[in-house]
Amino acid sequence: MSLTSYDRNLASNALSNPPELVSFSKIEATISSLLADKDDGVEAMFASQERAFRQSTIEAKENGVSSSLPIQTAGQPPQPPLKAGSGAQVCVKTGYTKDGDMMVTKVAAGGGEDTGNTGVVFAFDQKTLRLKTVLCDEGLLTEVRTAAACAYASRFILGERRKEIEKIGIVGGGVQAVWQLRLLGAGVIPSSCRTVVVKTKSKQSAEAFFDRMKSSSYPPDRKWKFEHYEPVGSGGDGFQKCQLIHTLTPSRQPVLVLDDIALPTGSNFLHITTVGSDSPGKCELDPGIIRNADALICDSISQTKERGEFQSNELWESLCEIGSLEESLHETRTTRTPIMSIFDSSGLPLQDVEFANLVSNTLQD
Repeated sequence: MSLTSYDRNLASNALSNPPELVSFSKIEATISSLLADKDDGVEAMFASQERAFRQSTIEAKENGVSSSLPIQTAGQPPQPPLKAGSGAQVCVKTGYTKDGDMMVTKVAAGGGEDTGNTGVVFAFDQKTLRLKTVLCDEGLLTEVRTAAACAYASRFILGERRKEIEKIGIVGGGVQAVWQLRLLGAGVIPSSCRTVVVKTKSKQSAEAFFDRMKSSSYPPDRKWKFEHYEPVGSGGDGFQKCQLIHTLTPSRQPVLVLDDIALPTGSNFLHITTVGSDSPGKCELDPGIIRNADALICDSISQTKERGEFQSNELWESLCEIGSLEESLHETRTTRTPIMSIFDSSGLPLQDVEFANLVSNTLQD
């Protein structure tokens, strides 16, 4: 006697076609091969995120809807906290592309007091609706696709001016700082630029980040030259000598203030990419910085209003989505007028879809 005799396909499908479990080691090896190939691998990472940005904007314009389900974030307001601590969160994102092969559900967790990052990616066959692949990535795919998306966005928005960058700034010293530097170094800034101003919660945490990078088994990590952030108000330079700044914190108070940046004059420029604001109430930028920007760009207008850096009503009319831009802001200008641009990455489920596709296809190759 079978409890599921009412549907003979249940047992037969489960036994004959179980989902493939892809181990962390295979995923890490695949990402390593992509990152090692600057011409094809790194560009494939950037291309996957470009498709995600554009597809999200195209869907909204043509259909009025997106093939991305609402993001769920457990552990952060307005949801109750998790036992892992006040900073812990579990983000669940689901998305798919029209006429694509897969629907992807990504679960990424981290931020706990005594936890590292963890997670898993589930890939479902759109036609059969069956679970096809389980990518046991421990959150690695989220880290890499986030860095790839942000690095691509900075490169796209800066255009040819990226070749003039002499120094960059990083706010944050966690795992995302590692991956942002890897992708920026591999495909955005010139090889002559390897100086980074780093701001973390303390000089001790900054030193710990420097030591981790200097002792890394991945050779490009050891090529960076690090400088401690010193606030302008205390006689330091802040980030005033940086042409590119990425902020990578879960802060609910500004971590980058107006006095610490140099507003562009003459032929100067400044681009800021913000990553940390991914739930209601989070912010990283001084409102004065946002008010002085010439261009406010995001991955999703509707999302940035709810959980991104641009949660203020006064800014909404100035926003544009990166997927709607035909070419970089600087390449459209005939004169070298100064410009300060900001890109807010709140994260799109379609980014996870595209990156899961890339990794799955590379694994098959």
